[in-house]
Amino acid sequence: MSKRKNKNYWPHAILISLGLIVLACVYTIVEALKNPVEMDTFYLQSYQEVDKNYDKIKAAQENFERKYTTFFEIDNNILHLGDNKVRVVINDKEQGKCDFNADIKMLLTRPETNKYNQNLTISNVEKCRWFFTPIAIEKVGRWQFQAKITIGEDVGFFTYEANTTHE
Repeated sequence: MSKRKNKNYWPHAILISLGLIVLACVYTIVEALKNPVEMDTFYLQSYQEVDKNYDKIKAAQENFERKYTTFFEIDNNILHLGDNKVRVVINDKEQGKCDFNADIKMLLTRPETNKYNQNLTISNVEKCRWFFTPIAIEKVGRWQFQAKITIGEDVGFFTYEANTTHE
């Protein structure tokens, strides 16, 4: 009579699982190194400056939002390949006027890379709207407008998400 050997595959499965976990950790580290924290552009400052002054930045943001309403306007409310026009609208909540001087620094970026970053420049100001020079979009996908708006001592930081469409 021949005896059948029962094979136990659990030790193999455990070793393979551990190997896959190690590979997943290595992959995560490699991807994280491609996008280090110092590449974050949300506050349009270095991460050291943000880290050092975060409480002041948040207090300034809250103060700004108490005084002003801000929103972005894009033609047809969607980006398309080619030239696009963008505007920032700022209104004073207390006076309902826009007889203030605003310094706006704006960056167009893709969230996953800084390769396509474009600094936008103001071309005109008219009726509470700050017009920027037309921007050229060359790639379909997700985009972000990041703005730092300074009015006197008040500073606000804003992000607007936009997607381009396939045409």
